[in-house]
This record gives sequence, structure tokens and C-alpha cells, in this order.
Amino acid sequence: MDISITANYFWQKRNCTDRRTPDERIRICADAGFKFMDYSVNVWDDQWEAQTDAIMNAAAKYGLTIDQSHAPFNFYKKAPRDIFDRMLERSVESAIKMGVKALVFHADEYRPPEGTPFNSEEGVECVYDVLAPHIEKLTKGGVKAALETVFEDKTLKPIEGKRYHFCGDINELIAVIDKFKDPMVGCCWDSGHTKLNVGNEGHVDALRRLGSRIICTHIHDNYYGKDLHLPPFMGDANWEELMPALKATGYNGSLTFELVYGCMHEELLSDWVSKIYRSGELLRDMFEA
Repeated sequence: MDISITANYFWQKRNCTDRRTPDERIRICADAGFKFMDYSVNVWDDQWEAQTDAIMNAAAKYGLTIDQSHAPFNFYKKAPRDIFDRMLERSVESAIKMGVKALVFHADEYRPPEGTPFNSEEGVECVYDVLAPHIEKLTKGGVKAALETVFEDKTLKPIEGKRYHFCGDINELIAVIDKFKDPMVGCCWDSGHTKLNVGNEGHVDALRRLGSRIICTHIHDNYYGKDLHLPPFMGDANWEELMPALKATGYNGSLTFELVYGCMHEELLSDWVSKIYRSGELLRDMFEA
């Protein structure tokens, strides 16, 4: 099992104003022992094609494989449909060019029309309508589409007093995935998001239900019901149960750390990233035991 990390995590330096180049971000990963990485191009930037080339050049320079990427999501941004379609198209083209194994999508575009109740069946159709043309192009290019386990973001106003976030219910996510009827379309198991939805007590059952649909992962930890994107063992996820449960699904992909928040001090960064890699080795041991 390969251990991977989102290199985008290292874009920002401690002062929160200086930005690292793709070369600098990827070197940090390589120095810590990573051979695989998740890298997402900023498709909202019109220089996204040059970014793609820079990422590929840096990956080749340091001997890393780009095995995963993330499409933009629009739940919070709320861009007009035509603009969002353009961003998805850019993301698909970049993923195909980089040769990643999977591109991750948030299947959460559904919002009921003003004054109408939340309707899960309507949501499945809506999300399929948004994503299907892009996923068709992606899979024809040899890249799998992974629909992520998102969570019910309760910082938001409920939709018609009932729900916060489409696909926050795992049944909805499974319905969208299965509608594609394509083995190239599956699930990205986001460990932190799934835990927020079902807790430690329901997490193993959620993995069983997702089963062979899981084609890639976002690995992170949390506590107190918050989406913290911490490294494993810094929250209260029960990894000793989750790793054997993941193995029982038949999963054979990478463990990919999706860390998001924080800017580690330069003096501590090397040791910090090495410890993250070591935590991946521990998870792999639990998986393979």
C-alpha cells in the first residue's frame, strides 16, 4: 500500500503571505519519504495549464508520482453553472494530462429551488446532470472518478429546516455512484468527513456499506465534531478498527493524507512531515496485519 499526501497543504508559509512554488512543495514531500502525492491545480486561475506543467516537471525532478487530484467544488463558492462547468473541464483536462489514477469530486451540487423541500431523489438527478459529462470525458481519458464522502456542515442554515448538505447522507452518495453504472466511478472515503456524520460507532459499518466502491482515500483525524483535517492519532478516530475494516472492503489503493489547516514553522517542518509519513506507515501496518 502506497502512502500519499496532498502537496497543496504546503502552499503557504508561516507568515501566511509568502507562497511556496510547486517545486518547493513537492521537495518537502520527497524529503519526508513520500513517493506519491495528491496535487490539485488551481483551475480558477487562468494560468492553470502552466501550473499543470510546473507540477509535472517538479514531480519528475524529485521522483514522485501524482496519483490523485481534486476537482473544484461549488457548494460554498456558488459560481454560475457555466463558469463552474468550465472549471470542472479544466480539472479533468489537468488530471488526464498528469496521469493521475483518480480525480475526486464533491457530489453536492443539489440545492432545492427556493420554497421547496429537500428531495433526495431530485438531488441524485441534479448531481448526475452536473457531473456526468465531465466524468465521461475523464474516464475515457483513463482516470477514475471518486465521489467523496462529504459531511453535514451544521455551520450552515438548514435547507428548508431539514438538511444541510446533499450527500451528507451516505445513502445519497451511494445512489449517485450507482447511477453511473461504471466501475470507473466510485467513492473517495474521506475518513474525517465520514466520522463527523456517523461517529466512531458507525464508521466501520459505513466502510462496509461503501465496500468495493472505494477507489481512493482522504485520510485525516478530528475531535469534538469539527472538520479539523489533523494527521492520524491527533484526534479520536479509532484507526485500530478502521484499517482492518478498510482492508475487508478489498481496497488496494493509497492512503492519502488530506491535511488542510495550519502553517508549520520552518524550523519544525521537516520533522513534522516526517512524522506524518511515519503515521502512514503505522496505518499501513494496521491494514496489512
